[in-house]
Amino acid sequence: METRKIQKVGGSTFTVSVPKEWARRQGLETGEVVRLYTHRDGSLIVRGRQTDGESLTSVSLSVTESSADAVERSIQGAYEAGFERISLHADDGFTDEQRRAARTVGRRLVGTEVLDADADRIDVRAMLDASAVSIRQSIDQAVSVVSTMQETVREKLTGDVEPTGQVSDRLTDVTRLVALIRRHYNRSLVTFGELDALGIDRVPLSQYDRTANRIEEIATATVRLDSAIGGVSLEAADRQTIATRLTGLRSALEEATKLVVEGGNAPAMSVEPSPLEAQRQSAGEPQDDSVDPVRARIFDHLTRIDDAVRAIERVGLQSAVRSGQSW
Repeated sequence: METRKIQKVGGSTFTVSVPKEWARRQGLETGEVVRLYTHRDGSLIVRGRQTDGESLTSVSLSVTESSADAVERSIQGAYEAGFERISLHADDGFTDEQRRAARTVGRRLVGTEVLDADADRIDVRAMLDASAVSIRQSIDQAVSVVSTMQETVREKLTGDVEPTGQVSDRLTDVTRLVALIRRHYNRSLVTFGELDALGIDRVPLSQYDRTANRIEEIATATVRLDSAIGGVSLEAADRQTIATRLTGLRSALEEATKLVVEGGNAPAMSVEPSPLEAQRQSAGEPQDDSVDPVRARIFDHLTRIDDAVRAIERVGLQSAVRSGQSW
């Protein structure tokens, strides 16, 4: 780190010098114009010729596989990286299935449009304005969807009421919200104006990104749990045990996420070992390899959800400590 003294020039102008080595690396000479970016966190960014976010304007990708999944991965990966225009090309041309996959992804991802999908080129544009995005609301929506998924699994287990829908159908809703959060977090690392447009500081955005990744893990594990339960016949006691465990996890997820998004304004959470640990033992979770593998797989999915919730709890504690909340 270097320091510079602020000088006053004339009656109302302040100046500060820039390091000579930095200027040389940027190819700057006396009299050239540099770009200044001020931010809500008080920082001032100085850049040379490169404009803010210029590297994210467009990307061109070659698709060498003939599968629809290859097109989906390419578009989603470039979208999450933060690119505004995505062009795919294939030497052997795109199949009808690949072009349909591109349009499907374009409808699924927030703020995207497939401009063209012909024999050898697919063009996608991401048009979403960051100022219209609420990262916190996206987190809240993702948690709400996951809670609904887990409630549906519980309904299937207890049979108290008719299940409200298919669990796997809601996974897409979670992944599109998580992709949106990843996109803006990655853009914020390159485009200095992104944070200001989002109305958020860098540290909270990083915490939201980490939380979103865990929420996606929980959603995926919930789908797998639902599939595992649907493929076996369970005793009533086992069904109730799993349902109770799932209810505890659902509540813990909601509380942990509330701590992440509200920080010091959220009710204090206990920093003692999670009560889910005791619940895990009392639930009769398999402890060795001699148990029924199907039952062990069910509890493995529950454990994965538990681990992800605990990770969100840790992020929430960091958020609260950063905001000055006492424990």
